[in-house]
Amino acid sequence: MKISIKQSILVAIAAAVFFALPAAAQRTEPPEPPAKPSVRSGLPTPAPKAEAWSRDGSTSEKAIAVESNVNISLCVTSGNLKINGWNRNELRVYVRDGSKFGFKVQQTSPKTGTPVWVSLNGLVGKAGNLIPQSECIWGEEIEIDAPVGAVLNIKGQETSTMIDSVRKVNVRMIGGDLSLRNIPNGIMASTGQGDITVEESTGPMSLESMTGNIVAFEAGPSEVGDIFKAKTQGGTVSMQNLQYRQIEVNSISGSVVYTGEILNSGTYSLTTSNGSIRLLVPSTSKCFLIASYGFGSFNSDLPFKVMTENLESGPVKSIKGTINGGGDATLKLTTNNGSISIKKQ
Repeated sequence: MKISIKQSILVAIAAAVFFALPAAAQRTEPPEPPAKPSVRSGLPTPAPKAEAWSRDGSTSEKAIAVESNVNISLCVTSGNLKINGWNRNELRVYVRDGSKFGFKVQQTSPKTGTPVWVSLNGLVGKAGNLIPQSECIWGEEIEIDAPVGAVLNIKGQETSTMIDSVRKVNVRMIGGDLSLRNIPNGIMASTGQGDITVEESTGPMSLESMTGNIVAFEAGPSEVGDIFKAKTQGGTVSMQNLQYRQIEVNSISGSVVYTGEILNSGTYSLTTSNGSIRLLVPSTSKCFLIASYGFGSFNSDLPFKVMTENLESGPVKSIKGTINGGGDATLKLTTNNGSISIKKQ
């Protein structure tokens, strides 16, 4: 059974916005491979199938046996890319209306001889005489099933990417939306033009978009000290129910929205050059607050005690104080042109 991937779209311009997650469906055109167990089923892993090509015009499918912790390198120039984790020690790739491709084994296990590092390459030529053309592949639809313990290293151009239930992801795209779900050991994701959505994932995170929104919810560290970082030049950064104690967010032209707890000993740095900063937190939240703003205002619905303030006319106003008597957490909020508001959850 393939696991559905949910997409989330959130635009938080005036307040915290919650999102709808449409389910993404897998292809149905080619013949189905043998039934796959659920990622969480715990059923025995079947033996991987032998490598085999099936050709239907420009549609190709291929599989190779790999180690459960395989590292997969992939370059995609265009198309819709969907990657699912499954409980098989097998890498299966399906390309519809696109390039031929091949597996290049970069490294094998010294114990088993099974690949632990595999890359995909585009191929050209006729059947039986295919030769490598480039390190990139393309297609209308590209679907990949990989072991749940796999690490993905992906780069590409204009590609819509959805990844669900693999161990770790490093993805860099020139354009296209990124949707990442159930990644337990960390995410590094960047896109030049597109939104980034991260759901139910853990580990260190670094998310960056040039002109899109960044949405992260139900995420947290996998180890003590993991940091959450998000940066966008022209979009909103919205966070909900994050469990990180170190959060660094920066938007050049867009709002920053945070909904959830302020954790003890946490350090939260939320910055935007041209936009508002809005927090929706429990009424019992305690922290030391440093707020700086230019053309805008500061407002807190929670009990706030001013320690120092500079509200004289000028480009920058600043205020320091404690919320609910203070605590071990530090909240630093900065906007050059916009308001800062803290509201009760």
